[in-house]
Amino acid sequence: MDDISLILKALDFAAVRHKTQFRKGEDKSPYINHPIQVASLLANKAGEKDTVLIAAAILHDVVEDTVDGKKEKNKLIEIIRETFGEEVLSVTLEVTDDKRLSKKMRKRMQVEHAPGLSVKARKLKIADKTMNVHDITVNPPVKWGLERIRKYLDWSEKVVYGLRGVNPKLEAIFDETLQIGRAKYSGRH
Repeated sequence: MDDISLILKALDFAAVRHKTQFRKGEDKSPYINHPIQVASLLANKAGEKDTVLIAAAILHDVVEDTVDGKKEKNKLIEIIRETFGEEVLSVTLEVTDDKRLSKKMRKRMQVEHAPGLSVKARKLKIADKTMNVHDITVNPPVKWGLERIRKYLDWSEKVVYGLRGVNPKLEAIFDETLQIGRAKYSGRH
């Protein structure tokens, strides 16, 4: 399978899996926009051309957010392995939270596990956090108050701290995005 075919197949697969999901912002944009933006950030702004990384970016929330239960999750993992290969699956799973754990535990584990991720997974995680911070800044989740937004910004910085050293351009984009978010929500407009 050539590079373009793999990426288009990942886009099609993720679009079908996320078809009934929407972002939490007021505009309720289709969820698929998020993985597309993460992949676009990596390829078009951070200079990443690795097809495995871009395909994993497109698929990064599929296992975490489109299955109910262990049996369905295991079936989806096998489909991804057969369709996209072991390496795409591996990177995807590295950035997948275990939804059986509490949100607090998942957040703590992201900070703790960040330095131990593969280089590709670290790049993907930085891009994901960058787009989440961007989205929270321009179109915050409807039910999130100022304190929750500020806590998310602080937490995302802690996660990214442990991911650094893999792409200076990507890291600078995160820093700039975080700075914009903090300026908006600092209480000093």
